[in-house]
Amino acid sequence: MSHGGIEFYRSYLQKFIQRIRKPVIVVNTQDVAEFLASLTCSPGGKHAYYRAIRAFYMWALENDHIEASPLNKMKAPKVPKPLRHAVKLDDVIRLLAECATIRDKLIVSMLADTGLRRSELASIDVEGVDPERKTIKVWGKGAKERVVCFGPRTHTLFLQWLKVRSPGHRLFDLNEWGVGEMLKRLERRTGIKCNAHAFRRTFATESVRNGLNVFYVQSLLGHSSLTMTRIYAEQVSSEDAIKA
Repeated sequence: MSHGGIEFYRSYLQKFIQRIRKPVIVVNTQDVAEFLASLTCSPGGKHAYYRAIRAFYMWALENDHIEASPLNKMKAPKVPKPLRHAVKLDDVIRLLAECATIRDKLIVSMLADTGLRRSELASIDVEGVDPERKTIKVWGKGAKERVVCFGPRTHTLFLQWLKVRSPGHRLFDLNEWGVGEMLKRLERRTGIKCNAHAFRRTFATESVRNGLNVFYVQSLLGHSSLTMTRIYAEQVSSEDAIKA
């Protein structure tokens, strides 16, 4: 599990334990239901608590700390379908024009070209980039290695960045949080929502629209499930299908 995933479970479970005020191994279904009902956060926030609590009791059950999970017969809180943003192709050009440095332009272009996760982009090793084949070796979730490719614009920016970047094995001088902050600044400056997930949705949607097999899109995005790929490519419409 990633560091971010561990912190997610830790933060939600700590709040649950503080509020429940009884040993977690004797918590029952009613206790969990009352806890979730007492929360003043959004439906999405309640669902996050539910997922963390469910995962904890699944672990406790598998390790024989309890005989049954209090969430066995409990339904998850309903969450309205979220509005998932993607970056429009015209907006990618606007974002590139607003970038102040070659590094920032390369990050935007590479995210649009590859659909990489923020953490994957931040951890790119210079030796993992093949400028002749225009490919990048990346390590995704679950320590799985895959290869993605990029286009001529990203290739040009990559060569320009190599000439001015500081020495080091990482391609970028930013960690994943630094990449996120850079994109937030760009979003504030342009009004265009442009986090890494928005670029992943653009990549998935445009790949399917351009005829790429959805199983290939799944492989390029590093998804273990085709269900997740379909969620990312949900903006493909019936009109796109008719054209295809």
